[in-house]
Amino acid sequence: MTSRTPRTRRKWVAALAVAAIIPMLAACAGNAKADGSAGTVDGSTIVLQTVNSLQPQFQKYADAYMKKYPKRKVEVRASTDDGAKYAQQLATARISGQLPDVFFNVDYLADTLAKANVPLDLASGIKDGKLGSLRIKDFAAPFVGQYRPISNPDEVTGLPVSADSVGLYWNKTLFDKYGVTEYPKADWTWDDMLRVAKEIQDKSGGKVYGLGSPLQDGSNQLVFGPVLRAFGADVYNGKTGKSDIGSPDAIKAWKLLISAYGTSSNPYSANANDPALAFSAGNVAMGIGSRAAIPGTQAALKDEWNVQSMPTINGKSTAGGGSYGLSISQTSKQQDAAWAFLKWFYSDAGMAVAQKVGGVIPPTNDGIDNGSWKDTGGKPPANIAIFGHSARTAVLLTQMPGSSGTVLTQATVKATQEVVLQHVSVEKAFQQAQDTVNAQLAKDFKKK
Repeated sequence: MTSRTPRTRRKWVAALAVAAIIPMLAACAGNAKADGSAGTVDGSTIVLQTVNSLQPQFQKYADAYMKKYPKRKVEVRASTDDGAKYAQQLATARISGQLPDVFFNVDYLADTLAKANVPLDLASGIKDGKLGSLRIKDFAAPFVGQYRPISNPDEVTGLPVSADSVGLYWNKTLFDKYGVTEYPKADWTWDDMLRVAKEIQDKSGGKVYGLGSPLQDGSNQLVFGPVLRAFGADVYNGKTGKSDIGSPDAIKAWKLLISAYGTSSNPYSANANDPALAFSAGNVAMGIGSRAAIPGTQAALKDEWNVQSMPTINGKSTAGGGSYGLSISQTSKQQDAAWAFLKWFYSDAGMAVAQKVGGVIPPTNDGIDNGSWKDTGGKPPANIAIFGHSARTAVLLTQMPGSSGTVLTQATVKATQEVVLQHVSVEKAFQQAQDTVNAQLAKDFKKK
């Protein structure tokens, strides 16, 4: 269990492939007029578009808003969970002038959609009080930063719905069953985690996996990004415009991550979403997962379990993080009504609904520290507060220009497979991966 939302993030990795399509659409959209208008608030109807997997909770958000404001209507529309198709739909709708008023955005697509002129820049509206007393500085800066276009960092084209980050889930029942008394602690390192995971796996005779494989199939940037950073390497360096995933520091990270396969975790599997490998299945002693995975784990796992802060490397946090967000379309004819919905959603009342319905950690500094998300109603995990700390220290998913994000995913999967299945050296496999990514980055920068 390494995805930050239960089984949905994996579906969206493919969304990066749309980056090859969006620039062509953006070229057309760039010539389109940003002809949105204010409209009215009371008596208005706005369209809120989300993805199928999130439609039920977004409908509850809309219902709560309409109950509070009966003269305002919100029509929730659900679209595909296929990220590439979703982003292409939005870019095409921008050209045809049929964008929804408010729409689901996501961290690693935010820059791509901004280039296609889909979202409205919210920075000036927030400054002018469109969210009431809330200002950009009141939001957790790293998460808002994911919605700042790379080429226009003063803009904010979306607001995060949740300050989502990962922690270490652990199954006390399995620890006790196999006589392992060294429980996860806040001062654990990755060496500690892998050592104890191997102990459990060995003592169970392989019946239990000590740890859900951190890399999954090699694509899990939510985990490998922070680990590379802790060793001093970058998935992507915005200043140099290059990736150093094959550098000596990165090689140390890859060797550590790959060492888990078959010893501390399950063997390599190309099926990263195999339910049998999930922490909630009950045969995995430890797993890396987000706060959003708690409701599903509570429902599925009857064992005694808890969470702990992610282990460190060289004294540095390895908690990954990311978000999905809400944006207003540039062409909305009901922008004031859209702003009114966002004002309610990010208020204490709206965030109370989001915490109850969606299990979110509010993306504001006050919400992280004082939100009701910490209340589990007496159910596990008792140590839920660690997600507040990890939100503050998380290394967030890296925005990469053009189609380089797609190429990165493909390259790290290929390199992992070469090392694990074909016994290619880590150095050779990931140097080739780095060369492949940097070649694509050079092409993307040349297109600008």
